[in-house]
Amino acid sequence: MHRLLVAALPLLIATPALAQEISTGQAAPTWQNAQTKADALQRAALIFGQLDRNQDGFITQDELAAFTKTMGDNPRMVGRVTRMFASADANHDGKVSAAEAQAQAAAAFDTVDANHDGILTPEERQAARAAASGTQPAQ
Repeated sequence: MHRLLVAALPLLIATPALAQEISTGQAAPTWQNAQTKADALQRAALIFGQLDRNQDGFITQDELAAFTKTMGDNPRMVGRVTRMFASADANHDGKVSAAEAQAQAAAAFDTVDANHDGILTPEERQAARAAASGTQPAQ
């Protein structure tokens, strides 16, 4: 369970902002907003479509490398994206299908949704970030 949280947390936390950045080039202030599971899956699909540069229905290591390069090859981002890719690649074929990405996003959402009400609150996101980093959330 903890491995799933650590691997999928970047998707859940970054998905709203990343989707905004990819589509408009500007970051969106999403930390203050609640997010439904439907919203999270829709944003995950949007990001999948943007990362799947050749539109073949799969994200490959090369496509991820191109993405991380556009994000400045930040070592933390590269590590997170690499772990997320490995976790999402359920059949271990070296690529992530849309179905695998959606399953990963759904499982991650369910893990972070502490009260299982179908809505991620800013507090649940903060608690998940703290759990993944091994720190206590701010009260």
